[in-house]
Amino acid sequence: MAWLTKSRFLSGLQCHKRLWFEIHQPLTTEVDPSAAILQGRSFDQAVQGLQPGMVIPRDRGLPAAIAETKRVLSSRTAAPSVLYQPAFRVGDLAVIADILRRSGSTFDLIEVKASTSVKDTHIPDVAFQALVLQRAKIPVGRAFIGHVNNQFILRRVGNYAGILTEADVTQVVKEYLPLAATRAAEFQELMGADSMPSIEVGAHCQSPYECPFLSRCHSNMDAPEYPIDVLPRGGKTADDLMDDGFRDLRDVPAERLTAEMHRRVYDATVSGLPFFDLTATRSLRSLSYPYSYLDFETISFSVPEVIGTRPFEQIPFQWSVHIEETPGSVRHAEFLAIDDFGNFDAISVALITALPASGPIFAYNASFEERVLLRLADWAPDRASQLRAIAARLVDLLPITRAAYYHRDMRGSWSIKSVMPTIDPQLGYQNLEEIQEGDAAQQAFLELRTPTITPERSLALRSALLKYCRHDTWVMVMLRRFLCADSVRG
Repeated sequence: MAWLTKSRFLSGLQCHKRLWFEIHQPLTTEVDPSAAILQGRSFDQAVQGLQPGMVIPRDRGLPAAIAETKRVLSSRTAAPSVLYQPAFRVGDLAVIADILRRSGSTFDLIEVKASTSVKDTHIPDVAFQALVLQRAKIPVGRAFIGHVNNQFILRRVGNYAGILTEADVTQVVKEYLPLAATRAAEFQELMGADSMPSIEVGAHCQSPYECPFLSRCHSNMDAPEYPIDVLPRGGKTADDLMDDGFRDLRDVPAERLTAEMHRRVYDATVSGLPFFDLTATRSLRSLSYPYSYLDFETISFSVPEVIGTRPFEQIPFQWSVHIEETPGSVRHAEFLAIDDFGNFDAISVALITALPASGPIFAYNASFEERVLLRLADWAPDRASQLRAIAARLVDLLPITRAAYYHRDMRGSWSIKSVMPTIDPQLGYQNLEEIQEGDAAQQAFLELRTPTITPERSLALRSALLKYCRHDTWVMVMLRRFLCADSVRG
């Protein structure tokens, strides 16, 4: 019988089938750690440096960690007041806690989370740990969620005093303990079952995290080509349609849809003809050359490494700009910071130099570029007025596209990655080789900064990053021309 660990307990809470898969049909290929997991590891390491204590090693596996924890706690010599990563087992329940801190005759149990607040999903996590420690006869007096203090500002490299905030969740954990015990017994029985539970794909597959078995469940489904949930902000309308047995939007009677946007999506989906409203692009067509197109790539850290930054701030490491001086005349500029990441003056000066002094600057979901520019103005005060002037020239292509265009193959999404292949398949991001979306760009950036990267790999990743960001601004050039019905295709 496999042990019910904390991660398995949380999997069971999300979906019984997920837990059953993990025991009986686990994934055969290793899944790369998500950004959230990497952020959590980084925050754990920073927290362990805040207060002296003993770290129970995990490199030899869970049984060895359990044995070492037991040895330390039963030692006749004075045990350390703080234990990091202590491990416990009672019967078929096993857990690794983040922090166990002695407080008089009892211990404080502290679960460390790389989030900026306590979330509802954290409570079952802590309660399961408290349940195991309780059964292991470890006297837990109080329980805490240790989370990121988002007001912390890095003033000195390596000094993270003040980055941790502890929220007392003792009472709510006590209230959850009986349910945790019930669920633990239920999950142990489930883990031993021979037959897979029958559970439909639904919203729980994405909450609180995307299930790693989702593609497996989808492969066994006869999914509709245009499911009801392509309706943007479908809400109650989509729920009512699905409750009435509709699965494919094309089967819905037209009179069931009253919202203008829903009818637009429905008509395009049923007919196969794209929706296009040239009048919605009037403001776009009134603008004058030169046209600029801007895209930033950014990264955030739960534990900031750049002086003057806070946890989870979006810090730019790359930008791309295309400039149309006249119809059909396009030039390009770009910037990628690896060794000089965090040199805000350098990235700002390069951008200011690249952009023309006048004319609109297009972005897609421009509020993001605006936030980056305004924060750069704070970090590079000598360039602040110029950066704020650039921000004031931004024109957002997203709301114009949403008002003017819809193709059924966008499937209810106006993300630029959904829009562009419907205009021209050659503009799709699937044509890029190594990096096709923002998360992959961030992973490439992090890999480029590792000291062990080979020159060949570094060259390949730099090229892929530049190509990805360049594509982001080039497709905006083509999108503006499409929306304005320009004859120039470049």
